[in-house]
Amino acid sequence: MLNTTALATPSADVALLLEGTYPYVAGGVSSWVDQVLAAHAERRFALLHIGPYPGAYRAPVYTLPKNVVGMVEIYCRGDEAGATSRRRTTQPPKNGRAPKVRVIEALRRLHLEDKVDDELLSDLSAGDLQVADLLHGSPAFQLCRELYAALGNGAPFMDFFWHFRAMHVPLLRILAAPCPKANLLHAVSTGYAGLVGSVNSVRHGVPLVLTEHGLYARERELELARASWIQDHHGAMGARRASPLRRFWSHYFRMLSRIAYRCASRIVTLSEDNRAKQLMDGADPTKCAIVPNGVSHNAALARPTEIVATRRRMRVGFVGRVVPIKDVLTLIRAIGLARRQVDLECWIVGPDTEDPVYSARCRSMVQALGLGDDIKFLGPQQVAEIYPQLDVLVLTSFSEGQPLVILEAFAHGLPVIATDVGACRELIEGGDADRRLGRAGIVTRVASPAETAGALVELARRPAIRQAMGAVGAARVATRYQLEQVVAIYDSLYQTCMVSP
Repeated sequence: MLNTTALATPSADVALLLEGTYPYVAGGVSSWVDQVLAAHAERRFALLHIGPYPGAYRAPVYTLPKNVVGMVEIYCRGDEAGATSRRRTTQPPKNGRAPKVRVIEALRRLHLEDKVDDELLSDLSAGDLQVADLLHGSPAFQLCRELYAALGNGAPFMDFFWHFRAMHVPLLRILAAPCPKANLLHAVSTGYAGLVGSVNSVRHGVPLVLTEHGLYARERELELARASWIQDHHGAMGARRASPLRRFWSHYFRMLSRIAYRCASRIVTLSEDNRAKQLMDGADPTKCAIVPNGVSHNAALARPTEIVATRRRMRVGFVGRVVPIKDVLTLIRAIGLARRQVDLECWIVGPDTEDPVYSARCRSMVQALGLGDDIKFLGPQQVAEIYPQLDVLVLTSFSEGQPLVILEAFAHGLPVIATDVGACRELIEGGDADRRLGRAGIVTRVASPAETAGALVELARRPAIRQAMGAVGAARVATRYQLEQVVAIYDSLYQTCMVSP
C-alpha cells in the first residue's frame, strides 16, 4: 500500500515539491524554502515531501506557517511484501496500448535512450504500473532481462535484478503518488520531486517551475562513485573493475533531470556555472534563468569586536549538515595541519544525525588526530548567534549550489574559505557585476586538506587581510544578494506562470 499522510488540502496557489528537505532537515535548501514561505505570506502553499521510508525523520524542525494549507508525505520504500495493485488512472489505451504497456515502454526508453520527448512523458504519466506488477509481473521481469542484456556488461544477473527492483519501486510509488491541487507546481530539485511535478503537469495541465540549487544528477553521480552498496568486481590480475551498475544508476538519475527540464515552463538556478551545466545536461536555454539566493538586509549583526580582539585563537566555523557531500573529513584534516603552525579552533555547527556512520567517522578522526580540544561538534544552533563569534567560515564540500551559509557569513562580515564548486568562486571572487569589490575569502581545490590548511594559516597570520575580506563580503551581499530582490523575482515568476483558478 502507498504510504502517505495528508492534511485536508484545499486548492493552493503553489505546490512546493520537496525531496528530503523541509520541514524535516535543517539548513541548506530547507532554509531557502522557509524563506520563500515567509516572504510570500499572501500566497497559499501546499507541500509534498518525499522521504526514504516511514520513520526516517524525527519531528519536523520547522513549524509550518499559516499560509501552508496542507502537506502530503510519500515514501520511496515501505512494506513491499504486501504491495497490492492500486489503480490511480483511468486513461484509455493509446494507439492500442494499455496504460501498463505504455509505462513499461517508457521505462525501457528511460534506460536505453538519452532523449526525452512528449511520447515518453505521456507514456510515463499513464501511471498504471503498480509495485505489485513490478514485483510479480512477467512484463516487468522481461524488461529486466532485456535491460540486463543491453547494460549488464558482465555484472551478475541477480545483482542487476535487485538493483532493478530497488530503482523502480520508488519510481512507481512516485508515479502513483497523490499530488496537492494547485495552480502552479514548483519542484525544488529534479530527481523524484521533479518527476512528481512532471507527471502531474502532463496529467493535469498545470505549469511546472523548477528551481535547482545543487545539480541533482551530478550530486548523485558523486555519491555513486563512492557507494559501498554497489559491488565492484576484480578482473584479470586482480585489477578493480567498476561495476556497470554505477552507470545504470547514473544514467537513470540523469534522465530524471532531463524529464524535469523538458516539462518545466521555467528552470531557475543560482549561478552562471550551474546554468552552463544544466544546458550541457539538456535544459532548454530559453527556459533558463539565474536567480541567486539572498539574505535579508536585517540579517547582518554588528561584529562583537571586543570578543574578537581579546580572543587569542582564531575561531573557524563550519555551518551545515555533517554528511559525506560536505566532506567534513577534509576540514578536520586541514585543522590538524594548520594547528601545527597557528593557534586556532573549529566549531562544527549543524545536524549530525542524518548519516550516523559518517558522523562517527568524523568524531573518530578528531580523536585520532588529537584534536579533541580544538574541534567541537555543537549540533544545531541559532546560527545568527554563532556567526558573530567566528573569525572565518570554511566549506570543503564536494558539491554546492549557492550556499546560503556563505551569504550569511558575508552579512556578518566574515571571510570564507570554500572549495571551487557551484557558485562558491563567484561568491568569493565576484562575477562580472561585482568583481571590482575584490576577494571576500579564498577558493581551494576539492578534497585538498593541505590547500585548505594553507588558507587557514594565511588568514590566521594576517588579521588585517581577514578583516578586509570580511568587509568585501558584506559589500557584495548588499550589492547583489538581497532577499528582497529574490522575492520580487519569484513574485513575478509565479504571477507569469500560474494558471488561473
